[in-house]
Amino acid sequence: MRATNRYHNKVWFSDIAISMDSEESNDYISDKGLCYGQALLLAEVLTDLPLNFALIQWYDFKSKRNPYLYGCPHLKLIELYNFVAIESIHGVVHIVPRFDKQNEYFVNKYIF
Repeated sequence: MRATNRYHNKVWFSDIAISMDSEESNDYISDKGLCYGQALLLAEVLTDLPLNFALIQWYDFKSKRNPYLYGCPHLKLIELYNFVAIESIHGVVHIVPRFDKQNEYFVNKYIF
């Protein structure tokens, strides 16, 4: 997973899938228990037992009525940021911008 503003003079933030807590599953529309975000910062809080967090900028479904388009989650990047525990990150995903559209993305599930 990457979160850097200087990788060959370009920003590189990994798109990730986050496993949602089952108690919060009714609060959000999810993709079979997964939500998507962009890892902006990785942090470690040094205590007796170190805690690892990631600062996430969230993707949300573009449409609540039709959350899937062409069989893929149809997303938009929103101005919502949270810290999540590294352990809740399910893995890196391939999020592709929709050609010739502003702030529209698809989760490519077909390459993995």
